[in-house]
Amino acid sequence: MLFDVRPKENRKDLYDREKEIEMIKDSIQRKTWIVVLGMKRVGKTSIVNVSVNETNSLVLNLNLIRIYNPKKSNYPRSSFINLFLESINSAIKKYTLGGKVLRVVSNILGIDESSFIDFNAVKIRAGLKKFRNEDIGFLTREMDELAKDNGKNLVIIFDEAQELAKVNGINFSSVFHDIYDYCKNTTIIFTGSMIGILEKVLKNIEYEKPFFGRYIRRIYLERFDREASKDFLVKGFEEEGVKVSDEVLEDALNKFDGVPGWLTFFGSEYSFSLKHNKAIKVDDIVKMAMKEVKEEAKNFILSTQSKERYSATILALERLGGKGELKQITKVASSILGEDVPEPRIYEILNRLLDYGFIEKQAEEYSLLKDLPNKVGVVEAASELLSS
Repeated sequence: MLFDVRPKENRKDLYDREKEIEMIKDSIQRKTWIVVLGMKRVGKTSIVNVSVNETNSLVLNLNLIRIYNPKKSNYPRSSFINLFLESINSAIKKYTLGGKVLRVVSNILGIDESSFIDFNAVKIRAGLKKFRNEDIGFLTREMDELAKDNGKNLVIIFDEAQELAKVNGINFSSVFHDIYDYCKNTTIIFTGSMIGILEKVLKNIEYEKPFFGRYIRRIYLERFDREASKDFLVKGFEEEGVKVSDEVLEDALNKFDGVPGWLTFFGSEYSFSLKHNKAIKVDDIVKMAMKEVKEEAKNFILSTQSKERYSATILALERLGGKGELKQITKVASSILGEDVPEPRIYEILNRLLDYGFIEKQAEEYSLLKDLPNKVGVVEAASELLSS
């Protein structure tokens, strides 16, 4: 279903993206590492899922959002290792191919095989202290061989990979160097919505010895243009068996600005309301989406060193009509705070907001995102925090 709000698994449930899917599949076939980049809710996870499912692959899926905590600047190495072992456990259970790997994992952790099969968290947690950085590469080589012996590719997905930068005690450049050089049957796929942060993580990996000189292909996902957005909604509503007026469609197109996640959420909620005779407006769905963004923005701003200056910078953009250059933003932010904030400090704040995907930049002009949930949600978060 096009309006299924969960990540898609099959191409029939995904709208368009044929070019990107084929690029990912071709990269897997060539064993070329890739990174799939795009703003939040643009459909990165769905496109990767669909692409990988159309290849003959054994998959390790590490969703790093599971260890994400906006209040923490760093994560213990055990949180990543536990996630890594969970992904191996899931793959082994799905493909029932892992006798040798089970023995290897059990020996490393000092546990019996049944504990790992059942993923006995208590026993495994105790064994994590014995788990060395080189064991990550060693286990990956075992999975690579396992996939090869069964006529499959090994694909390792690091979803929201910018979080790797926060993991303490693991030299990922060394780990990836080991995988790149010795796992010839393996493709790694990184995804990330905080594009600026992920690019910094990847550059640190690409340009740091011993990984230096290895190539990671970039695939960028853009939001839908207006024509594609309308076609998506029309086909989705046809699939749901409901009729929606052109007026409602145009209203949704104006407010969601081609963001696939918002269009899907709108289609799902609006279809449900029509089928069950519930009165709902586009604005009601916009407000639901705005709450989600508002919470994300508040968590981010509260994790910074100055919630006041971050909030004032966002509000300065809003007062400038949603966009402005550095000098203008600095002047308005200083006025809001009643103090002269140094321009380099506002520059730093703007670029951090940019890295985390809360604003955009074209040439020398910074701007709030154009879709209403992101635009209003971020502004409301800043307004509340500045007045609290």
